[in-house]
Amino acid sequence: MSDEIQLTINNQIATLIVNRPQALNALNWAAQEQFAEAVTAVSQTPTIRVLIITGSGSRAFVAGADLKELSQHPEQAGGERLNRIMTAALTKLTELPIPVIAAINGDAFGGGCEIMTACDLRIAVNYARFSFAQVRNALTSGWGGTARLVRLIGQSRAMELMLTARMMDVLEAFGMGLVHQVVDDGGLKTAVSTLAQQLIQLPHHALAANKALVQFATQHPISETNQRETELFVDLWTQPDHIEAMNAFNEKRKPQFNQ
Repeated sequence: MSDEIQLTINNQIATLIVNRPQALNALNWAAQEQFAEAVTAVSQTPTIRVLIITGSGSRAFVAGADLKELSQHPEQAGGERLNRIMTAALTKLTELPIPVIAAINGDAFGGGCEIMTACDLRIAVNYARFSFAQVRNALTSGWGGTARLVRLIGQSRAMELMLTARMMDVLEAFGMGLVHQVVDDGGLKTAVSTLAQQLIQLPHHALAANKALVQFATQHPISETNQRETELFVDLWTQPDHIEAMNAFNEKRKPQFNQ
């Protein structure tokens, strides 16, 4: 992994850092490819139980694509490449059977917001700002972000954000459910670490099933979702982690999952 994207693994927790603080962590071609490679590496490492995505420094989470570099590629192939690499990477990110946490350490603009919407849980510092700024560059979202945004906050709110490209602060993002938790400056690392540690203690098969079921519910009718819920519920019922949960309840002790 190059210095553009850093991937570390510690105690079942992987951390992906976009390491381009001099460019507000905007993704150039190399960083996009490295980001995709990092997500693939996580998908192929079954011992990883949680993935954290964050930016380097304290100014920006990710400021989208690196327009300075990409402006040199006005040809259609340039747009196709940008769309292909990151759309595939973020699709794979949403399909990971583990919780993905966005540790939003600063501003998120354009594609940075699209990355954020591909994460399951989002914790932000209290000075972070957000803008779905694509229309200011005469574009739509290009990394699957519009569909995810509509599912997260609804069509009406998504429409307003996409058409105006306006800046919103973290409290507004929290109020509409785009951010789950807001922390003071200096408290992000602790908050994210605490959440990650809580998650790795939970039964990972059940976490994967719940994540998959929520995603299924956004794309299928209630009847089909209920049927999928039944399948997952019945399958988990006989699994060792559920047996351990019941035994621990009866024995009045803390369950030991993932043995």
